[in-house]
Amino acid sequence: MEKILTLNDIKKVATDILKVAQKKIKKNASVVAFYGDLGVGKTTITKELAKDLGVENNVVSPTFVIMKIYKTKNKIFKNLIHIDAYRLKNGQELNHLGFKEILKNKENLIIIEWPNNVEDCLPTDTIKIILEHKNETTRSIKFCYN
Repeated sequence: MEKILTLNDIKKVATDILKVAQKKIKKNASVVAFYGDLGVGKTTITKELAKDLGVENNVVSPTFVIMKIYKTKNKIFKNLIHIDAYRLKNGQELNHLGFKEILKNKENLIIIEWPNNVEDCLPTDTIKIILEHKNETTRSIKFCYN
């Protein structure tokens, strides 16, 4: 499904993503992968997701530390794991950070920015969100999931 949205629609998109992730609850973590160019809104949507989950910390892109873990107040997802794979070359580098263990906990909602760099280790049921610039204030968003 594809939607055209303005930056004001970001909160609604975050809520929609959270609903999809909650419907797909299984025995492992839920993974949401944000594809898109620099400045398209990946971190902005992640910040809104964090608000929806009740995260009290300030959420920023973990570009230099690769991964940040936030406690939530959500009944389903107890942890928001925010990963920025921009500087990674492959999934093995992500696995060195304990990704396989993080995937085993169904209380984890994992958000990955720049997932194309680590696709070799993403679960087959990853929710893929493809964002594209339309103009300065408008984005195209496509949800891809099973």
